Amino acid sequence: MAANYTEVFRDPTAVEKYAERTYAPGTFSSIVSSRQTGWLRGFVPHAFGMPPVHHDFASGTGRVARMLAGLVSVSHGYDTSEAMLQKGRELGTPGHAHLVAPGLAVPEPDETRPRLVTAFRFVLNVDLHLRDQLMDFASMALPDPDSGLLLVENHGNASSLRHLRKTFGRLDAHTWFQELSHEEMAELFDRHGFELVGMQGFTMFTQGCYRRPWIWASKAADTMLCSPMSKWATDVVYIARRR
Repeated sequence: MAANYTEVFRDPTAVEKYAERTYAPGTFSSIVSSRQTGWLRGFVPHAFGMPPVHHDFASGTGRVARMLAGLVSVSHGYDTSEAMLQKGRELGTPGHAHLVAPGLAVPEPDETRPRLVTAFRFVLNVDLHLRDQLMDFASMALPDPDSGLLLVENHGNASSLRHLRKTFGRLDAHTWFQELSHEEMAELFDRHGFELVGMQGFTMFTQGCYRRPWIWASKAADTMLCSPMSKWATDVVYIARRR
């Protein structure tokens, strides 16, 4: 984890690299993102009786809001980086982008509809204090079990092949290699009054498995296995509800 993680993406150059290279067509991140999009577009209409209000914590360029376009009544993205929010506007992100100071994100009130709170590519790269800020935000948006759902991505599941890479592989410090276990995630939810009600995996493999000559075998295996074997997936989205 980079000590200055919250500062990194205030640099427009870093934002451009993240948006144009990390998520370039055909990259590992874009393939996983495409799977997440397909799942979200099936899950949200099934889980909500009417289009919910979407609150995206640490929204970055608004990737999740674009995934949910047309399925929510409105999206609100909250981020500390104006450069990230500006890139989101350039990419046509729907909804409202809110520039917030660290620790001061407050969900836009709307008591007329259910709410969906998302936090993708966040919890793995930050410390416990910032994870608590996410959960405080989610608690404000979701005060009771009927108010909606919280979706949190863990793109470094400790029960996956990623752990074997950490144990036996050579790590690059610049990737801020971190892991979070299911137990750590469940404890985070529980401590803030949420219960884990489900999980969905999106890849069983690490980025290295999506390079030639293994890419087609990895894609085929993921298509068959990452959903029924979500507990062992490298990238997992947790579904939580307020107790």
